[in-house]
Amino acid sequence: MSEPDAAASPSAARGQVPRAFVFRADRIAALGRWLRDNWALAVAGLSMALAGVFMVQYGVEQGLLTPVWRVTGALILGAALIAVGEVIRRRHGDETRGATQSLPSVLSGAGLVSLFAGVLAAHALYALVPAGTALLGLVAVAAVAIVLGWFYGPVLAAGGIIGATAAPFLLGGSSEAPWLFYYYFALIALAGLAVDTVKRWAWVSALVIVVTMLAASGLYVMGVEAVHFLVFLALLSAMALVIPERRLMPRHTGTPILGMVLGQRPWPEFPTRLGGGMVIAASIGAVVVAADAETVVLVWLALGLLALMLGGALWWLREAEGLQDIALAPAIAVALVLAEQAAYPFGPLLSAFRAPRVPESGMPLTVTVILGLAALASLLAYGRMQRAAEVSAPGPAILWAIGAAMFAPGMLLMFEFLWQPAVVLGAYVWALHALALAALMTGMAARCHQAAGPVEPALRAAIFGVAALTLIALALFLMLADAALTVALGVMVLGTVVIDRRHDLPLLGWVVQVGAVIIGYRLIVDPGVFWGIDAATVQVWLAYGGATALLGASCWLMAHRPQSAARVVLESAVWTLSAVFACVLLFRMMGEDRLFSHWGLGLLATIWVASAVNQLYRMKAGGGLIRAVRIGLACVFGLMGAGVMLLQATLFNPVFDLLSNERVLGPPLLDSLAVAYLPLAVAFGVAAWRLAHLPRLLRMGCVALTAGYAAAYATLEIRRLWRGPDLSVPGVTQPELYSYTVAMLAVSVALLLFAFARRSVVLRKLAMLGVALTVAKVFVIDTSGLSGLIRVMSFMGLGLGLAGLVWLNRKMSAQWDRAKGSS
Repeated sequence: MSEPDAAASPSAARGQVPRAFVFRADRIAALGRWLRDNWALAVAGLSMALAGVFMVQYGVEQGLLTPVWRVTGALILGAALIAVGEVIRRRHGDETRGATQSLPSVLSGAGLVSLFAGVLAAHALYALVPAGTALLGLVAVAAVAIVLGWFYGPVLAAGGIIGATAAPFLLGGSSEAPWLFYYYFALIALAGLAVDTVKRWAWVSALVIVVTMLAASGLYVMGVEAVHFLVFLALLSAMALVIPERRLMPRHTGTPILGMVLGQRPWPEFPTRLGGGMVIAASIGAVVVAADAETVVLVWLALGLLALMLGGALWWLREAEGLQDIALAPAIAVALVLAEQAAYPFGPLLSAFRAPRVPESGMPLTVTVILGLAALASLLAYGRMQRAAEVSAPGPAILWAIGAAMFAPGMLLMFEFLWQPAVVLGAYVWALHALALAALMTGMAARCHQAAGPVEPALRAAIFGVAALTLIALALFLMLADAALTVALGVMVLGTVVIDRRHDLPLLGWVVQVGAVIIGYRLIVDPGVFWGIDAATVQVWLAYGGATALLGASCWLMAHRPQSAARVVLESAVWTLSAVFACVLLFRMMGEDRLFSHWGLGLLATIWVASAVNQLYRMKAGGGLIRAVRIGLACVFGLMGAGVMLLQATLFNPVFDLLSNERVLGPPLLDSLAVAYLPLAVAFGVAAWRLAHLPRLLRMGCVALTAGYAAAYATLEIRRLWRGPDLSVPGVTQPELYSYTVAMLAVSVALLLFAFARRSVVLRKLAMLGVALTVAKVFVIDTSGLSGLIRVMSFMGLGLGLAGLVWLNRKMSAQWDRAKGSS
C-alpha cells in the first residue's frame, strides 16, 4: 500500500509523470490486508481524531470549560499528537517495518483532524474569530499537513483527508458564514494534491478529489450559497490540472480522454485522467447549479464558469496534448444550460429575456453576449487549428476546424431552435447576428485559403465556408419565412456532403446524420406537422419541400458511400419527409381543420407509421447502443401509430359513426376515404419493400396491412358509390353486394397477372386464395342476399370469371414450364 507508483513506472525513469491506476485489484487487496493486520491501529487513530472533534463540540466534563478553553484544548491536543508522532517518526521511522510502523502517521493524522476541528469550531460554533481569521488558520493547518505529508507514509494522508473532511459534519451546529466550508474543503484538496505531487501515490489525489467534491456537493444540496460552490469548482479544477503536473502551463501527454472512451490504448496517464475528470465534474456541477437557479445572476455565474473553463481548455491547455479534447465538456455544458432555460417553465435567464419592456428600454443583450463569447471560443479553436497545422498534424487540424466552425454557429442555431430570439429582437436584428457570425466564418475561410499547402488548407477553408453558407441561408430565410432554421440545416447538410465527396472525409458523416435527424425532428415533432397544417403555403413548401430537396440532393451526392450510415440516414429521411410532406399537403387540401376524423386520423397514423419505418430502415447502419435507441424509437412511433389506427377503425369509423358525424367528403374515388386509407396502405407497402434486412415475418405483416387498408378503401368506396356520403345507413343493397363480388374477382385477376409478370409463386397462390374467398362469398352470402336477375348475373359472372381464370392459370403454367425447359 505504501509503495509509490513511480517506482514501477517506466515513464518515471524518463522523468515524466508516471502512469498510475488507482482502482486496481492488487491495490484493493493490499488495503484489505493492511486493515486486517492493523485494524486496531486504524480504530485508535479514529478514536483520537474523534476526541479532538468532541472536545470542541461538547466540552470537557459536561461543559465545565468555556468555549475558549474547548477550542484551546482541541488545538493543544492536536499539537501534542503531532509532536508525539514526529518524535516517534524521527527515532523509528514511519514506514519501517516493526512495532511502530504507521504509528506516527496515525498520531499526526489525528492531530491534524483535531487542529482543523478546533479552528472551524472557533468560528462556526462559538464565533470566537471572524471568517477571515478562521480562513488564515485553516491555511496554516493545511500548510502543516502538506509539510507532514512529505515526510510521512500514506496512512497520514488518508486519515487526515477523510477525518478533516468529515470534521464539519461531525461538529454540527450552525454558522453565520457556512460558505467558508467550501474554501475549507478546497484547502484540504490543496493539501492532499500537494503531498501527492511529491510522493506520487496517485490514489491520494483521487481520494482527496472525490471526498472534497462529495463534501462540497453535500453543502450545496443543503442550500449553502451556490456562488461559492461555483468558485470551489473552479479552484478544484485548476488545482487538479496544475499541481500533479507541477506546471502553471499544463503539458499533459499521451492518449486523450475521448480516445480512452473510444477504446484507444494505452490509457491516458494519471494526471490526464485526474484533470480531465475534474473538468467534466465541474461542468456537470455548473449545469446543475444553472438548472436549480432562481435568479438571473446565478445562471450568468454558472455560464461564466463554463466560459472560463472553455477558454482555459482552448488557450491555457494548448500545450496539453492529452487534454486537447477536454474542451468538449464545458462546450456541451453550455448547450445544456441554454436548453434547460428553454424547458417549461422557462428558466430565469430566458424569462428575463422575454419579459415585456416599455418602448423606451433597450433591447436585451443576453443572446448577443452569449454569441459573442461563443465567437471568441471559435476564434480560440481556430488558433488551435493553426497551431496543429504548423506542426504538420492534419488530423487534429481538421478536427479543430470542425469545432471552430460548429460552436458559434451551433449556439446560434440552438437559440433559433429553442429561444426564438426573433420574437424579442425582431427578425432583422436577429438576422444581423447570423450575418455577423457568417462574416467571422468567411474571414476564417479566407485565412485558411491563403495558407500554404496543397490540399488540407482548402479543406479547412471549405469547412468554414459551409458554416458561413449555412448562416447566410439562415439570415436570408429569417427575413422571409419561419422555416429558416430547417432550410439552413438542409444547406449545412448539403455543404458537408460536398466537402466529404471532394476530400474523402468519412468523419463528416456524423455531421450529416445529426443534421438530418434535427431536420426530421423539426418537420415531424417541433414545430412539426401541426405547424405545417396551419402555416402559410409558401412557408410549408419552403420548409418541407426545400428541406426534402436538399436532403435528396445530399443523398444523391453521397453515392460514393452507398453503405455508409450517413447515406442510410439521408435515404430514410428523404422517404420519410416526403411522406410527411404529402400528408401535410393532403390535410391542407381537404379544406377542413378536423384532425379527429376518419381522414385526419389516417394522415396522422401515416406520419407515425412512416416515422417508425424510418427508424427500422436505419437499423441497417450501426449496432450496439444506436441500434437499441432506434428500436426503442420505432416501438414508440409504432405504438402511437397503432393507437391512432385503433381510433380510426372504431370511434371514428364512418361505417359506425359512434362519436361524430362522419361523412365522406369530396368526389367519388378521390374523396376522404382515399385520404384516410390509401396513404396507410402505401406506407406499409413501402415498409414491406424497403425493410429487406428485417425478419420475413415482419415484412409479411406489412404486406397483410397493405392489403387490408387497400381492401378497406375499396370496400368503403363501393359502399359510398351506392349509398352516398353517409356510410352508417343500415343494410346492404343487392347492387352493392354484387359490386363486392366483382371487385374481389377483379383483384384476383390483377394479382394473377402481376404474379405472371413477376414469376412469383407466392403471388399466384394469393391470387388463387382470392378466388377461393370470392367463391365462398358468392355461395355463402350472395345466395341469401341476392335475388332475381342480380343473383343470376352473380353466378353467371362467377362461372365465366372462374373459367377465364383457369384458362389464364394454365397458360401461365405452360409458359413458365417452357421458360424453365429452355433455360
